[in-house]
Amino acid sequence: MGFEALLEPIFGEPKAEWSASTATSPTPLRPHVLHVYALDPSRLTIRVTDFHSSTWEALRSVQQLEGLRDSIGIRGSWSEFLDYVIASMKSEDLKLVLEGQSNSHGDKFGAVNAKLIAQKSKGMPRVSIPLTKLVGDAASEAMLNFSLELFKSFKSKHSLLIYGCNSCCGLLLLFLFTFI
Repeated sequence: MGFEALLEPIFGEPKAEWSASTATSPTPLRPHVLHVYALDPSRLTIRVTDFHSSTWEALRSVQQLEGLRDSIGIRGSWSEFLDYVIASMKSEDLKLVLEGQSNSHGDKFGAVNAKLIAQKSKGMPRVSIPLTKLVGDAASEAMLNFSLELFKSFKSKHSLLIYGCNSCCGLLLLFLFTFI
C-alpha cells in the first residue's frame, strides 16, 4: 500500500482565492500552478507556486492520507481512495485558498496560511490539505525542482507525440504506396 499508482506527476492550475475571513480588500492573486508527485512509495509531495512570492508545500505519508481518508469518509480500497485523490487533484474545481496578510516574510501582502481543496465533482467529498509556506532558499529550490519536472514532463509528452506522428505518417505512406 503506497503511491505506486502515481507513476506520472500531476500538474494543474488551482483557482487561487482569498478565504472569506481575509480582509475585505486583499491584493489580487497571481495564477498558481500545482505539482503533485510521489517522493517515494510512502510519501506524497504537493507543491503550489506562483513563481514569484507564494510557494507552498505539503508532504503526506501513507498514514496521514489514511487519516484523511477516514475523516472525509471515503470507503473502499486504498487504490480506490488514491484514484479519488488523483482525480480530485486533476479536476477543474481545484482551489487554493489563501488566508491572512502579513509583512513577516518580506512579501508586502503575502498570505500566511493556505490550503488546497480538491473535489472530484460537485456533491463528492472534499479533500482539504493544509500547506506550509516556503520562503528563501527552500522556495527557490522548490520552484527549481518544479520547473525541471515540468520540463521533463513536456519532453516526455513531446517525444510521444513525435513518435505517434512518425508512426502515423509511416502508415499513411504505406497505405498510399499500396494503391499506387
